[in-house]
Amino acid sequence: MVFDDTARMLAVSWVLFEGFTEKEAARRLASHRLNLQGWVSAYIASGEWWPDPVSRNRHADNVIYDSHFIEAENAVILSDPGQLIGEIKDFFCFSVH
Repeated sequence: MVFDDTARMLAVSWVLFEGFTEKEAARRLASHRLNLQGWVSAYIASGEWWPDPVSRNRHADNVIYDSHFIEAENAVILSDPGQLIGEIKDFFCFSVH
C-alpha cells in the first residue's frame, strides 16, 4: 500500500509533535512501524513530508522504471484495449470536428 503525503504528514506529526510511539502511530494508520520509522527519519533529515531522494521511494515515483510492472501493464492493455478506453472515457472529452 502506498500512503500519500497527508498520511505521512499525520504519522510524522503524531510521532514528533504529539508524543505517539512509532508503533502506536503505525497502528492508527494501519501501516507497519518500519514505514513510520523511515518517514520520521526522512522528515528529520530533510524537513519534507515526502522527500523522494531521502526516503528512496520505491513506489509511485519509480513505477515507470519497473520492467515487471511495465510488461504486466502492457499485457493487460494489449489483451483488451476496449476495457482501457472504457475505464478512462470519463476523464477525457473526445470531440470530432
